Amino acid sequence: MRRLLQCRSTSAVVADLADHWGMSRRQSQRVVGQAHRQLVADLEGAGVDRQQLVAQITHGLMEALGRALASDQPAAVVGAARELRELLALGADHTSRPTSRHGRSRL
Repeated sequence: MRRLLQCRSTSAVVADLADHWGMSRRQSQRVVGQAHRQLVADLEGAGVDRQQLVAQITHGLMEALGRALASDQPAAVVGAARELRELLALGADHTSRPTSRHGRSRL
């Protein structure tokens, strides 16, 4: 759980457990899955405000984007920009479908 709280991806934590602790990949996936479910339950039980959490993540991604721009790291710029786009639903792939006068989709 500590590694997940350090903002590591679940796949990175699975690989880390398998490599560092000698666990099978399958067992690592089970352990990380349990830790992730516990983390989600803890957040829901604590009454975390989703808007506040999105604001914090947005702020962190904006800082990462700024640092990547300042250090001329185009891959990091693209990665942070993609995460922001996904988090904030800014891309063309997030637009709503056109609807008719009666509220039904025309597609």
